[in-house]
Amino acid sequence: MAVIEMSVQDWIDVKDNPRQRNTERRANLAKTKHLSKYEAPHRFVFAAIRNGDVLCKLDGHTRAMLWSLGELELPPDGKVTVCLIEVSSYADAKHYYDCLDAGAATKQPCDTVFGATRENKFRLRSSLLRSCTFTTQLKIADSGKKFSGDINALVKKWKPILLSLDSLGLGSGFTVLISAMLLSIKRDGVEVAGPFWKGLDQDSGTKTAAGMDGIEALRRHIENRRAEKRVSGYDNLIDIVSRSLTAYSAWKDGRRIKTLRTSDLTSWLPSSAKKSQQQQTTRK
Repeated sequence: MAVIEMSVQDWIDVKDNPRQRNTERRANLAKTKHLSKYEAPHRFVFAAIRNGDVLCKLDGHTRAMLWSLGELELPPDGKVTVCLIEVSSYADAKHYYDCLDAGAATKQPCDTVFGATRENKFRLRSSLLRSCTFTTQLKIADSGKKFSGDINALVKKWKPILLSLDSLGLGSGFTVLISAMLLSIKRDGVEVAGPFWKGLDQDSGTKTAAGMDGIEALRRHIENRRAEKRVSGYDNLIDIVSRSLTAYSAWKDGRRIKTLRTSDLTSWLPSSAKKSQQQQTTRK
């Protein structure tokens, strides 16, 4: 491993790691805590090198941002000491990033999802999705259970559906319904499913003597659950997803309903997850 020195500005200009988490969020936290003032160890950073060229940062992203904004004192000589680790690919660089990630032990799920969207070269902009706090909902949409595998692969798999949902520009009032939103768009497309979720977002449901449309039924159901504090936890989320898809189906079919019943969630899941659940049921 080689060690070199470079100016702080040169360090700022080094390409960020493809897996870097939400630097802005981290910087806002760090500048009130461990990066509230310059300390000698802050000058030491790691970078990946390939064929003699510096490829990308392995750590030090937050310091680079704060230095660029003038919110962290520079090292006395205006330089950083860079430890260079030889890599053969970006995959190696991402692996070493994970090894060096100071926040890995306390990292929030939203950091992982944000890093996964960055790695897969897209950004979520709607109020509903941009905070990346939908890890559990994404797992449920993919498998109907608390999936514990590679979140980067999961985000890549659902990228087209996430972007379709994001394009609706929904507010953050119904994040608890993201699983149902994803499943409905995956099955019917955003052109069909989108108006239902936009209608819910805009509170455009209706009620007549014949009953409620799906939008009104779902809105009232979520209001009641919130009042009863039954919107968190895996079992509650599964029940909410199931009833949300019942509401969506009723709306799509033009049916009025008086009671929002559960639906068969398995029938909405991707084929691989559906097969897995059927096998588990058979074994029982």
